[in-house]
Amino acid sequence: MSTVNLRDRIRHRLPSPREVTVVDVLTGLIYVFGVALTVLTIDYARTLRFAEPIKYANVFLGIGLALYYFMEAREYLVDDPFAGRVLSRLVPDSPLVRRNGARLLAALAVVIALASLFATGYVHFHFGRLQSAYTVGYSTLDILVGLLIIFVVTDATRRAFGYLFTSVVVFSLVYAFVGPLLPGIFHHSGMSISRIARESAIGLMGTYSFILRIGSTWVAIFIMFAGIAKAYGALDYVLGVGREMGTSLRTGVVQIAVVASMIMGSITGSAAANTATTGSFTIPMIKDQGIREDFAAAIEAVASSGGQMLPPVMGVAAFLMADILNVSYLRIIRAGIIPAALFYISVGVAVYLLVLKFGWTTDDIEPFDYTVLLSGLHFAIPLAVLMYTLVVLRYTPLAAGLYTVATIVGVMYVRNILVGVFGVEYADGSVQADTSTVSAGDVVWNVLGTTRQTLDGFKQGAVEMAPLVGILGSLGIILRMVQGTGLSGALSQQMVSIAGGVLFFLLVMAMIASILFGLGMPTPAAYILVAMLIVPSVIAVGVPRITAHMFVFYFAMLSAITPPVAVAVAIGSSIADASFPRSCVQALRIGAPGFVIPFAFITNNSLIYWSLPETLIALPLVLAGTTALVVVTIGFDGAHELSYPVRALYLVAALGAMFGAAPLAPVLNPTGTVGFGVQIAAGIVIAVGLGYANLIVGYDHERAAATGATSLEGD
Repeated sequence: MSTVNLRDRIRHRLPSPREVTVVDVLTGLIYVFGVALTVLTIDYARTLRFAEPIKYANVFLGIGLALYYFMEAREYLVDDPFAGRVLSRLVPDSPLVRRNGARLLAALAVVIALASLFATGYVHFHFGRLQSAYTVGYSTLDILVGLLIIFVVTDATRRAFGYLFTSVVVFSLVYAFVGPLLPGIFHHSGMSISRIARESAIGLMGTYSFILRIGSTWVAIFIMFAGIAKAYGALDYVLGVGREMGTSLRTGVVQIAVVASMIMGSITGSAAANTATTGSFTIPMIKDQGIREDFAAAIEAVASSGGQMLPPVMGVAAFLMADILNVSYLRIIRAGIIPAALFYISVGVAVYLLVLKFGWTTDDIEPFDYTVLLSGLHFAIPLAVLMYTLVVLRYTPLAAGLYTVATIVGVMYVRNILVGVFGVEYADGSVQADTSTVSAGDVVWNVLGTTRQTLDGFKQGAVEMAPLVGILGSLGIILRMVQGTGLSGALSQQMVSIAGGVLFFLLVMAMIASILFGLGMPTPAAYILVAMLIVPSVIAVGVPRITAHMFVFYFAMLSAITPPVAVAVAIGSSIADASFPRSCVQALRIGAPGFVIPFAFITNNSLIYWSLPETLIALPLVLAGTTALVVVTIGFDGAHELSYPVRALYLVAALGAMFGAAPLAPVLNPTGTVGFGVQIAAGIVIAVGLGYANLIVGYDHERAAATGATSLEGD
């Protein structure tokens, strides 16, 4: 080929300068900053290059905030979800107004992105001086930069998570300033604006608290791993296996949708994000089976919310819990295993009974094709590495995440060459390959393709992490303001006083507060708030520390399915095109045991702190109780629709199995403890009742199909 022809082909493929738009530039910046953020995280995990973790966290903060604002700017120009609606209230709506409004807001987002880079760059280059400036004093520019950091992280929080949580950030700042004017337990000496700037940001406190340090390391490495895995096709593989398994189960794809949402929810750590991503696949699958829209939305919302308690990742809050309690991350994993198992078994039973009750079973049952599993068998290798490094070697989450990321990248290079170049496949019971036409060029192009796929994964992981960067900084501000003003200690004492020292009343207050703090908020934010404000009062009455934190964490998580906000249900109902109120009702029915399980592990503490033989006895009894609660809320035992008197009997048995042998509040149990025989007896009653219904009477598909439509009208 001549040089002229080659030059013509290159010129033909490359866009001319006038074809490059602002959107193209922003897309390129997002890609560069996204890859840079993931590379920064991986490099820090590998080398710990920054001697000061705060210095690394500051660089992470700057790049992450800039990435998020570039994403916002591009969204304004591409989708225009906000600009036109806002400006049309002020001036007549028109295409010109919408276009100019989008450009204006996009430009503002870019300006704030540059401001975040300037502010964090200022901290980086003056880091040594700022470390000691608390004693020698701060300059006016220092204070202004501190205020700028507060503004940027607060604004990023507003954009990513709305006004509700942002109002908490603003309230904490205002509260710190006006404290001398407030009465009672809210009174304190107050903070000046310069002190607020020092303690919230420029003094390397507040924004730079342990929350940002944990978020930029332990949390980031796992979220980035999830993004890389998605780019490699892990989510498609999980859903593909789910579809295949759905054809071999009488309940169809519903249970598999629960499992898929559970797994992805554990990694993402966001009920809303997980409902939006996996729900866009699973909800249509559920509806195709004939399941009503509000049930489909509820199933996905409950499953996505519960993923945040599922080990080994447990979303974001588990990392924060380990650091707050100053215990190993493995200890938090162990504490979370049994509660997570109880919750997901109860959800699985609820979904199973719903499908049977309304006759939504599938008759097109085929043998499971196990070869489907082989297409993604390579994903098991990095997961095995994760478990081995966390559980056996007991590495830190950052080190375990690093080895897991390195493993999945290495595995994908090998897998793509074997499959894409050498044509390795499983057929006719054996592994086959075709190497007759393999060339060095094929290997090079395959490696380049995998490299591009890897970089896409790096970008995707950072894009999923970027919205969390602002809220990690905001949580640090709230933490510093609440602790600096003494509000947490005063509120804890007041709660104990109001409850009169009665554990049951205090736990109910803690439950209500945890749910209220969690309404409309991401679980990590809700957990941090209740850990600061509520947990000290629960510990003060004798509840062990990890148990107390797990208790409030559970309810902060369940706030995602609790009306009136129920953010996960809202997203699920939008995807399913279902009624939001009806979806909330079904979500509460399916997830009802989740609101009782935390009380069960308070009164059966061996479920958190494993001990023999107590744990082996308590686990099946509490499991029987949660199963009976599901039967009560669904109104079906696998064979019969249950009357209200029968439901009441199951409810009494459920409470007996879960709490019968535990010391309860004096108002409920004035003698101290209910006999252990009551708990055993209740468990036996439940087992006999459900065993008789499912093993002796059995499920009648024709009867369920005939009565399902009638009973559905009342549900």
